[in-house]
Order: sequence, then C-alpha cells, then structure tokens
Amino acid sequence: MDKSLTMRAAKGTDPSRSWGFARGSVVLPNRYAAVVALVLGLLAVVAPVSSQPSAVALPSLAWPTVGRETQPFGCTGFWAEPRRGSCAHFHGGIDIANKRGTPIRAAADGTIQYVGREPWYHGRDRAWVVVINHGHGLTTIYVHLQARDVEGVKKGRHVERGQFIGYMGATGRATGPHLHFGVKVNGVFVDPAGLCPGSSPPLQ
Repeated sequence: MDKSLTMRAAKGTDPSRSWGFARGSVVLPNRYAAVVALVLGLLAVVAPVSSQPSAVALPSLAWPTVGRETQPFGCTGFWAEPRRGSCAHFHGGIDIANKRGTPIRAAADGTIQYVGREPWYHGRDRAWVVVINHGHGLTTIYVHLQARDVEGVKKGRHVERGQFIGYMGATGRATGPHLHFGVKVNGVFVDPAGLCPGSSPPLQ
C-alpha cells in the first residue's frame, strides 16, 4: 500500500483565472500584440496552467491500538452524536473497543499539543485526552484514555510513531472501554481510515 495520501488543497478554483486574467477580448495596438503573444507563449511553456487543484502530501498513520471498530467515521445512528450538516448524528472519528488498559500508541511522529481532561467540554464527566501535532496541518486526537500520567507524555514533548502514550479507558461520556481516534487536517475532521493501512484497525 502506498504510504502517502494526497488531499486537495484548493477546491472550486476556476482554471480560466489561474493567471489573474478574466476572460474577454482586449484590443491592443499591433506592435504590442505580438510582444504580449510571445510572452504569454513563453509563460505557458515554462509554467503551464493545470486544470487540477494542487495537492499536499500527508504522512501515513499507524493504527494507534488494536481492537474491534464499534463506530465508524461520519453519519451514524447513535443518538448521542451531535448534528452536523445533513447528518442527524455525526461522529468525528473512529471508535476502537478492547479491554481496559490496552496500550494506546502515537499514530505518527509529532509533538504533544495537549494532555489532560478534554478542553472542549466543561461538564463534570470529561474524558482524558492526548492531542498530537504532526505538522502539515495534521493533528491526531486520542479520547477516553485512563486518567493517569505516562512518562514522556507531556505538552511540548516529541513522540515517535508507535510510542506508548496511554491506556485505553472509559473516561468521559463512554459506554465502555474504547479509544475514540480522531484526525484533523487544517482544523477539519477527516476519516482516519483514509490515512491508516487497511480499512479498519487490527483486531490484535
């Protein structure tokens, strides 16, 4: 499997405006028309305009744990998930269930951005989370871990792909021990399965 994934970096770009020129006719004196035609011809050879949006390569991710996928990314029938767009209930990650205490590992090299109780929720039953920044606008989020300190897992510390970062738990709003694995690209949730090998996490 190819270990990289490309994501569209620009959407809805009108190729006719790639050079900043609006379509239409422009009348120029003959002595300038030939010069303009020559310059535009040279530019087309040196830097041709592509009709395809540009792409940014993202690093591949490893599955952060083993277990059974209990809820996929996207529209779901689970009542507890919030509405988003046309989805009555949207799940912004993949849930992987296993025994309490199953190791959780970093999906790729990166820097710990946050460790502790989930900062985006202010209720009394907040989950324990780890957030890792991998650069390239890529962030991974690990939710429902056991609330315990792990050596080397602190804000600002570098972690490597496969490095142990916590234990599977059921902190926060959870029906049982599992990992909620979320992936953001430039602040937008994407399907983790699109960046990990295979279509689902390994069972063991």
